[in-house]
Amino acid sequence: MIDLGIYNNKINWALKDKQEFIDIIGTVYRKARKCRGLIIAPKDYSTKYYY
Repeated sequence: MIDLGIYNNKINWALKDKQEFIDIIGTVYRKARKCRGLIIAPKDYSTKYYY
């Protein structure tokens, strides 16, 4: 889960590499500029541990 609110920014799992973090931040930035309330991640993290 990613919780990005006012003064409450956290990612509660370990990221494997820098590019994964950059993809998440880029998606959040692009959608936030369009005033979107719900943002869909570029990767499905709900099945992360099944790979």
